[in-house]
Amino acid sequence: MDRITWRYLAFFLSGLFWSMIVIWIGLGFLLPLNLILFDIFLTRKVDWTLRSYGLPRLLQSSIEWISVVLLALICSFTIKVLLVETYKIPTPSMEETLLAGDYIFVSKLAYGPRLPETPLAIPFYHNKLPSGKKSYSDKLKMPHKRLSGFSSVKRGDIIVFNFPEGDTMVVQYPGQNYYSLVRKYGRDYILSEFDIITHPVDKRENYIKRCIALPGDTLLIAEGMVRVNGSLRSELPLQKFKYYVTTRGEPLPDPLLDSLNILKSAVTYNPINSLHVLYLAKENVESLRSFPQVRSISRYTEPTLSFQNQEIFPHNNHYRWTGDNFGPLRIPKRGDSILIDQLNLPIYRRIIEIYEQNEMSVRDGVIHINGEATSSYVFQMDYYFVMGDNHHNSADSRYWGFVPKDHLLGKAVVVWFSIKPDTPFIGGLRKERIFRSIK
Repeated sequence: MDRITWRYLAFFLSGLFWSMIVIWIGLGFLLPLNLILFDIFLTRKVDWTLRSYGLPRLLQSSIEWISVVLLALICSFTIKVLLVETYKIPTPSMEETLLAGDYIFVSKLAYGPRLPETPLAIPFYHNKLPSGKKSYSDKLKMPHKRLSGFSSVKRGDIIVFNFPEGDTMVVQYPGQNYYSLVRKYGRDYILSEFDIITHPVDKRENYIKRCIALPGDTLLIAEGMVRVNGSLRSELPLQKFKYYVTTRGEPLPDPLLDSLNILKSAVTYNPINSLHVLYLAKENVESLRSFPQVRSISRYTEPTLSFQNQEIFPHNNHYRWTGDNFGPLRIPKRGDSILIDQLNLPIYRRIIEIYEQNEMSVRDGVIHINGEATSSYVFQMDYYFVMGDNHHNSADSRYWGFVPKDHLLGKAVVVWFSIKPDTPFIGGLRKERIFRSIK
């Protein structure tokens, strides 16, 4: 292939790639930039190296280095937004499927990349700088737009999303749920004593859970057993539950806990009755039963109480649900029309007011939406119900409700690196988990 043919081929391939990206993103006004590629590869009328402009050598070199750095930033940011992003597992809520200290790849193409809604931001800082200040400006806001993806969310997918209740945060307690603090201490106290910040959807904290129910599904959890549309959901082989383990007068030895990959810091032990509280997968339960010092093992089930658990969704006295006895609950689907009244309003109020941005009030027992009295509502978006694989040690939809579709970021696909938290690199490296697919 001669040089002229190679230049035409290079222009054709690069122009085609650029045109496909621009059309996919929906920014057709950028198509004329193909003229720059045409000049670079074929006509060469402009000296893009700056060498013919008589600039001082130091200035020319500086401009070239800045161009290289900017190009690298643009490429990496484009990959992060459109293709794949890395994410670190911070908590044990997905054990044993995902462990704290796992680094994973999240596919943005799986459900379609979501374009930035708050574009004025410092690259690679999600929502705050090391100093604690916001890393973005909300003076410019773009409408929600999701590009086409390869698939839709399926039951059992492990998904990454923006935390739905992360719109408001207490600066002094960044790891605490603002709404949980309000329920516990009262809104007036929280607002008067602490600093509050708000985040748009794309700048809320990232969470990772397994999708249990899809839009239109009906979910029921009874005695810890999950049913979707009446069908019992099989427990995962590595799924963890809370267990009570009683021994014959001595705590479980550290070597045994280590062999079961149980952190001693995660074990609660009462020496009065030799009772341990552990989070165990099925295979660990069977191994523990064979240990001669173990007297009994029983799986914990959160009972339905005579009073309402304030931390369980929908946080209302009419619903005495628990993490193990929850529902039935229909997951909202776009286009679904429901009758709303003061009994089911706690379930759907946040959807109507916050996620779908309607003005709502209740006056003399009558529900008003956008100033009009109504007894029905049509959902404008799909919603999902998610749970952690560590059933009794996960803050998920049982506690804060639905995940709106516009909060979806992507699908977890592979663990590319893993190290035990708070351990030296060599001793804490989990070699067996590196480039392990996620199921």
